[in-house]
Amino acid sequence: MINKRLENLRQQMTKYQLDAVIIPSTDPHQSEYVAKHWKVREYFTGFTGSAGVLVLNQNEAALWTDSRYFLQFEDECKDYNLNLHKQSIPHAPEHVQWLCDSLEEETVIGVDFFQFSKAQIDYIKEVSSSKNIELKNIPNLVDEIWKDRPALPSFPVDIHPLEYSGETTASKIKKVQNKIETAKADYYLFSSLDEIAWLFNIRSKDVDFTPLVTSYALVGLDNTIIFCDRNRFSQSAIEAFSKLDIEVLDYDLAISEFQKLDSNKKIITDLSSLNYAVFNAIQSKFLFQNSIARELKAIKNEIEINGSKNCMVKDGVALTKFFIWLENELAIREISEYEIGKKLESFRQQQNLYTGESFAAIVGYKGNGAIIHYTAPKEGSAMVKNENILLVDSGAQYKDGTTDITRTVWLGGTPTEELKTAYSSVLKGYIALEQLQFPKGTVGMQIDAFARFHLWQQGLNYPHGTGHGIGSFGMVHEPPQGFTTNPATSSGRTAHLPNQLTTIEPGCYKKGVFGIRIENIVLSIAKQETEYGEFIGFTPVTLCPIDRQLIDKSLLTTTEIDWYNSYHKMVFDQLSPMLNTDEKEWLKRMCEEL
Repeated sequence: MINKRLENLRQQMTKYQLDAVIIPSTDPHQSEYVAKHWKVREYFTGFTGSAGVLVLNQNEAALWTDSRYFLQFEDECKDYNLNLHKQSIPHAPEHVQWLCDSLEEETVIGVDFFQFSKAQIDYIKEVSSSKNIELKNIPNLVDEIWKDRPALPSFPVDIHPLEYSGETTASKIKKVQNKIETAKADYYLFSSLDEIAWLFNIRSKDVDFTPLVTSYALVGLDNTIIFCDRNRFSQSAIEAFSKLDIEVLDYDLAISEFQKLDSNKKIITDLSSLNYAVFNAIQSKFLFQNSIARELKAIKNEIEINGSKNCMVKDGVALTKFFIWLENELAIREISEYEIGKKLESFRQQQNLYTGESFAAIVGYKGNGAIIHYTAPKEGSAMVKNENILLVDSGAQYKDGTTDITRTVWLGGTPTEELKTAYSSVLKGYIALEQLQFPKGTVGMQIDAFARFHLWQQGLNYPHGTGHGIGSFGMVHEPPQGFTTNPATSSGRTAHLPNQLTTIEPGCYKKGVFGIRIENIVLSIAKQETEYGEFIGFTPVTLCPIDRQLIDKSLLTTTEIDWYNSYHKMVFDQLSPMLNTDEKEWLKRMCEEL
């Protein structure tokens, strides 16, 4: 079927006199995860990873993605006429130079301007200019092939209440308006869905696992417009917004309304999220700046921080019940990876304010754990036995916060020294980064190496970033902060500040043999201030035992052992009051001193 779709796409290329097309993974808002309507690249490739670009010419169908997805591509696309091009730097536009080198002069590349940011189109034009290659907008090309393409989302929009958001919409908009006045501008245009959800305290389910609302927002000094279908809002929400001078207009009116804006007006927006179709529609003057909403929402308020801590207790209780179930069930039968993921979800569903998973659970047995974003299929997933290694990476959305946790557990038998060395090095890396104290202004790329140091000393490494920001009933991957070796990403060049929530998740993987990852969410805190400035550190908020069976205690220092014991005392103290007697005894055993 995929090969037939690619063939049909080439026929359309001939019809529209295109020499190549570029199909990215994104939507008009440059989202990492997108609504089903925008899963165009997945439709034509069968590749379900969240990052990847399809480039099609008459000679080759090529897909670019990064090292997190190499094994996944091999598994999902082995029967298709697709070639994998391995990105050396995640999200880097390496496909552009390759395509322009392969094309003749004065040829034509087809793209959908809605799916590309202005920055991306500018780069393609720059690289292709030496050959006079034309860039042609083809927004309807896909519809002629994808006959049953899902419609744009139309779910009801909920107002996220103050008891969970911790700040009113009026307060947030006032901060944006102050920014407009300071910049002597007239409007602030928001395209990123997570920023709009935060700014207006709205939530829905347009994107799987992420409570976002498909929309644009134009904030002015006197009035504000949300472009999102009015019938998705309750009458009370419309009236509440009206009192704040917020007008709701249908999503498909955005382009025509943007075209009406006075050319003398000045609009602040983020170059990385503004799609090229919107850019073309607006004749006003642009002031390109990093989004103020992104910067503001990265710093959690007291309500959001307390909500996150409450979430971690609930999540920890669910995980405790799950691991007890897993231990008991494996003693009597084999269980599929898929069933394990569903059972974990069922324990979370029992928790207060739960709304769904924050991403598709990764349950990888033995070598499947080495597939970093592995999703166990309903039919044909591996059967887990009471032996060897299992990686479980999962998370949940609660109305008071978002969770993300990975635990790697040993199920039985005798682990190899190789496995114990790798696991212990991952643990040492986690502890090193979590215990780090660093000067204010230190960026993610500077910090990342602390998590890798002990792995490097063993000749080991891992092919992904060490952590990412996390939202408050929002995106599980929330920019800008994080840890990575890649200086081109926001997480590489963003300074960590107090009151941010970020994951720490070092790992180690051996193809076909094992996957190891340990992940907690941490809260950044001010540690101390000296004559050398303010110093920042982290404190863990995730509550779940870290399996001791793979630890080579001889590789740990006294300080690391003390950390391990202290963390597990905290886990037991906070979770045990929520458990029955048998569950409490199990947790006590898991939290014994090392």
